[in-house]
Amino acid sequence: MSENRVIGIQNRLPWHLPDEWAHFRSVTEGRPFVMGRKSFEAPDALHSSYRNIIISSKKPDNPQSGIEYALNIPTALALLSGEEEVFILGGATVFQEMLPLAHRLYLTIVHAQLEGDAFFPAIHEADWELISSEYHGVDEAHAYAFSMNLYVRRSGK
Repeated sequence: MSENRVIGIQNRLPWHLPDEWAHFRSVTEGRPFVMGRKSFEAPDALHSSYRNIIISSKKPDNPQSGIEYALNIPTALALLSGEEEVFILGGATVFQEMLPLAHRLYLTIVHAQLEGDAFFPAIHEADWELISSEYHGVDEAHAYAFSMNLYVRRSGK
């Protein structure tokens, strides 16, 4: 998300950060993803090579092989009950509903104030402890500086 919590504009990310995507891939490899239908269908969407659960009010007429559909978050979580770790990829509504259930938060902060129409939910910082942060500056491949952060939920929260 940007510093003003933007995560999208017109169903696209408002940035292109190749090193952040490489980091994301290394962290999520072999893990299932949960996302809303519009996030799944976005032109720059990332999909799991392992398992994708799409939250949608209806299944598509021609579902893609290897893609599972759930009507809501409880159904999606039931499908993933045996998984050790699940990654939530958005959109904004899915993030809002899933954040209270999360134990870890892999959150990249793009160091800019950006225009957008989709926002990450507000985080209560007292609920989270920053475990690691890796800063990446602006360079020829990255128009924005960013920090890749890992938070864990504080116990008792």
